[in-house]
Amino acid sequence: MTSTPAIQPACASTAGELAASVFHHSRDAIMITALDGTILAVNRAFCTITGYTEDDVCGKNPRILKSGVQDQAFYARMWQAITSQGYWQGEAWNRRKDGTLFAERLTIVAVPGADGKPHHYIAMFADVTSASMQRRRLEERANYDALTGLPNRVLLGERLEQLLACAREASSSVALAFIDLDGFKQVNDSMGHPAGDRLLASIAQNLRAALRGSDTLARFGGDEFVAALPGMHDDALLAALLARVAVAARTPIVIDGRAICLSASIGVAVFPHDGTTPAQLIAHADAAMYTAKREARGGTHPINVSAASPASGKHHHHEVFPP
Repeated sequence: MTSTPAIQPACASTAGELAASVFHHSRDAIMITALDGTILAVNRAFCTITGYTEDDVCGKNPRILKSGVQDQAFYARMWQAITSQGYWQGEAWNRRKDGTLFAERLTIVAVPGADGKPHHYIAMFADVTSASMQRRRLEERANYDALTGLPNRVLLGERLEQLLACAREASSSVALAFIDLDGFKQVNDSMGHPAGDRLLASIAQNLRAALRGSDTLARFGGDEFVAALPGMHDDALLAALLARVAVAARTPIVIDGRAICLSASIGVAVFPHDGTTPAQLIAHADAAMYTAKREARGGTHPINVSAASPASGKHHHHEVFPP
């Protein structure tokens, strides 16, 4: 009984020393703030990761680290979690003193006082920039075409699913254009694959520039591209957009001193009339493209567009000329 009072202060003292030691020697950055965000203390790892000294940041607001990468909605969700659950965990980007960005694996905890209400916040983070960049590179390889930088089939499928879901909810339309370059094989055979690759990359840029910001252009494979065009209620708008694609496809491109001018055959399928799934739309637009290519008149016209009509089992072919 008599030893208990002596043990408790000793334990408290030891716990305080351990806490201070952990704070200073942790490999993770630690930042303690007041409820208003004022920085009260930081550890050595914080200084190492951010480049700021303790004197630089104490008394300041953590906004000095703000990168601009995350939007206001991100921070609103973060503080909602802290308020409702007492903590938040996730990945964020911040800015070092020298202006460079870094990715951090971040935990923010609301520390309550004796009254149970938050008295201050503790933020702990580790620099995960290398891992985050590696993950981004892997995601790009999985979702983007290495040659053109355009979305590949995988990402096209995901975006199409999203576009069709939105179109169903809004009773809207989505057009899918299957674009095949005419004469590309001859260029590849006569000038070599490196020249063909440069030509494809340049045409991809021109096609992308011809479309709207809401449109998705993907490289489907070889010299084939697919464009997903939301909000296509107006046939005139669709025709005008495809005409711009036609002009972009046949814009002369200089490769190894030679000006090369190709044309494109395009098949179009429209949700929901020509299909209700990405696979159906792609298949019908692909079939319509081959109809356009078969009915092309010796490349006299820059573009042949064939519209799919699965309901009738036929394809109604029409010419679209640039404006």
